[in-house]
Amino acid sequence: MKKFNFPLTRVMDFRRMQARVEEIKLEALYAELRAIDIREVAVIAQRVQSEKTLRAAPSVTGFDLELFASFGAAMKVELTRLDKARVDCRKRIDAQLAALMIKRRDVKLLEHLKEQRFEKWEREMFKEIDQQADEAYLAKWNGIQ
Repeated sequence: MKKFNFPLTRVMDFRRMQARVEEIKLEALYAELRAIDIREVAVIAQRVQSEKTLRAAPSVTGFDLELFASFGAAMKVELTRLDKARVDCRKRIDAQLAALMIKRRDVKLLEHLKEQRFEKWEREMFKEIDQQADEAYLAKWNGIQ
């Protein structure tokens, strides 16, 4: 009986590699999303700290209030930019998830095909072993008579 051989092994390995590349891209997008979240937390912390500093100041001038207002406006713009970046990143994550699912499905299809072929090969191997055992028994039986 010949050894089991799946002719599409190299294709399956290539598809696995493609799926891994898509996983790496997805991991990078999740890292980008975490960086956006971290930046948002930092901006909010800066805003809170500036408010505390302004309230704790013994005397506040008009220039201080104008500077605080400008800073607050800049923080609002930055938070809006971060929200847009988050939405864009989530869209790219969704698209990447879809691409990854397709690649994983391709791998699963080949794995399923390999399993089917192996089961068929195994059945044929056992059938051949049974035939050889039958032939050996018949040869032995014919030799006795």
